Amino acid sequence: MRARDEYGPDGPPTKKRLASPVDGDVGEAARRLRERGFGRPMAAVILGSGLSAFSEGLGERLELPYSDVPGTPAPSIEGHGGALIQGLLGGRRVLVYSGRVHYYEGRSYEDVTWQVRLAAALGAETLVITNAAGGIDPGFEVGDIMLIVDQISTVTGRWRPRVRQTFRMAAAYSPGLVELAGREALANGLRVRRGVYMGSLGPSYETPAEIAFARAAGAHAVGMSTVAEVQTAHLLGLPVLGLSLITNVPLPGRFETTTHAEVLEAGRRGAAAMVSLVAAVLHKL
Repeated sequence: MRARDEYGPDGPPTKKRLASPVDGDVGEAARRLRERGFGRPMAAVILGSGLSAFSEGLGERLELPYSDVPGTPAPSIEGHGGALIQGLLGGRRVLVYSGRVHYYEGRSYEDVTWQVRLAAALGAETLVITNAAGGIDPGFEVGDIMLIVDQISTVTGRWRPRVRQTFRMAAAYSPGLVELAGREALANGLRVRRGVYMGSLGPSYETPAEIAFARAAGAHAVGMSTVAEVQTAHLLGLPVLGLSLITNVPLPGRFETTTHAEVLEAGRRGAAAMVSLVAAVLHKL
């Protein structure tokens, strides 16, 4: 059972669904998954680049390729699997998306947010969203896990949600879940940081000028995902725990070249710590 104070004085965000085309039609996919043995998950987990090893920590695994789930877009980027996995983690049933799609693949807003909307249709109560990110806080090191406390979106162009009303994004990352994750990290000897995530369109890594801009804007880490998914989760009333695995530290003045292979390798090394932290958090929900 959740304690109300785990989410702060106002409790979890409302479960009221706003009338919006962003909800889409995920009913058929949810129905097909139930027929294949997928139940209602306590939480849904979206994995970032190189973090597919996360799913190896699940018990009682049930796995389906995205191609077997109607409407589910398949990733085309190396380091992103293409499977939907159900299993037990921290004694709780979780739904794990091994791989996500990005705007820079030419995808629509509906494609990018499909996983969040499907999780809500299956009755998930919490969303855990992970990513591989560049750490632009000078105190960060490769391998750190950052608990995301807020976000900045620099995604521009035609990739926008089609909604008929505006909505607030304050506390889109559940303060209660951030605090719980911080306590569990300390109890389990895991090093975590807290910070603001900036999401960009991609697919290029940031220039030195863009890194300086991000730091001036208040960001601590930058990446090419997450912001749209979190917008949709907040719209749908899903409490969010956001975790960035710091896979490179592109600070101004270093002028080091970041490669996708390096990001994937850092992701593989950090997956075990990510599993431990998420398992500990889920066990307390």
